Amino acid sequence: MLRRFFTGILVFLIFVFTTYDLGSVTNGTKEYISHITSGSLKPVGLDSLVYAYDIYLQHSIDSMKSPGAAVALVYKGEIMLLKGYGVKKSGETDTVDVHTVFRLGSVSKGFASILTGILVEEGSLSWDDRIQHFLADFKMRDTASAAHMTVRNILSQTTGFPEHTYTDMLDNGFEYDNIKSALAGVPTIAKPGELYTYQNVAYSLIGDVLYSASGIDYNNLLQEKIFQPLNMRDASTDFASFNYNPNSAMPHLRAGNTWKAKPKNNRYYSASPASGVNASASDMAAWLLALTGYYPEVIDNKTIVAISGHNIETPKKATYRRYWKSLDKTYYGLGWRVFNIGGHDIVYHGGYVEGFRAEIAFDPETKMGIAVLFNSNTPVASQCVPHFVNSFFDSFAPSVPAPFIADN
Repeated sequence: MLRRFFTGILVFLIFVFTTYDLGSVTNGTKEYISHITSGSLKPVGLDSLVYAYDIYLQHSIDSMKSPGAAVALVYKGEIMLLKGYGVKKSGETDTVDVHTVFRLGSVSKGFASILTGILVEEGSLSWDDRIQHFLADFKMRDTASAAHMTVRNILSQTTGFPEHTYTDMLDNGFEYDNIKSALAGVPTIAKPGELYTYQNVAYSLIGDVLYSASGIDYNNLLQEKIFQPLNMRDASTDFASFNYNPNSAMPHLRAGNTWKAKPKNNRYYSASPASGVNASASDMAAWLLALTGYYPEVIDNKTIVAISGHNIETPKKATYRRYWKSLDKTYYGLGWRVFNIGGHDIVYHGGYVEGFRAEIAFDPETKMGIAVLFNSNTPVASQCVPHFVNSFFDSFAPSVPAPFIADN
């Protein structure tokens, strides 16, 4: 009888733990959230791989490669690792946790393209709509190019403007609204759609387009369509929210063998679609779950397919060749880079604003995603995501099914 009683209790507990969202459990700087565990499967050895990655990041902080960092790592609807490392400010003891807010830099671009996709699904616009349909006063020196510029051209970095047109003005604190009209006088170097040239000012035109299409300011639209539905409660797109948040990281620059904290600055917030998002590791976990298909009511799979297409081939930078194993070709999709690795596509982007680095990658096929945030301009940022992705595919390549065990 006693044996039957305990067996019944065990069956009941298994049912509860595999059926319901268990919320979050916090232990120091760690927080693990079980989002969707019912019936999920994971490869044998994945837990060990994640544990080794946790040690790798901890060692990076312990060896002063950055004052602080935070990570979110997901697989098939489950958050495998969510953790903060180090401190918010060098020389102080206030530690980074999973709700500490960092600046994302150009990782913000992926939010803009997904937001566009949401409005495409709602019927407010299409990827190949002409920009002048929404922005009647949009001008370029080449009037034919202006007439043919599309939403896709903006998001795929194929506007024809020279590389980083007026990014230096954003660096120097000029507001986007005071810069964008100057695009009309810039000589283009290609027709729209022909050539990849990375942009921040021209990319931010998408915010004006979405405002015209929806009647809602870009930052409010982002809150309404993405941050709030995904419960990204730490995320914002303005300097005041970041500056006055007591749980925000300080930016750092290298000073000899140590890190020197710098004052927070408001540069780039006016170009919100290009570089204005602030977020925590907890926010990024929710974002990755949505990007890998676990919030279809927020992000439709059609949008994921659209943003991860091979819109334009891009040069394979030395950094990419150095750290990404078996890298075949690199492309720009819509607001995202797409790396073809051994015949398999990984969707990726990096971000930098003074004193912060952010890296994100996800795989729509295997449902794996990772984001790492740093409060420094550390070189380890270029290594950390390929470090995990390379190990993941070495062990669990999509073309060679790995043995699976029930996750219960």
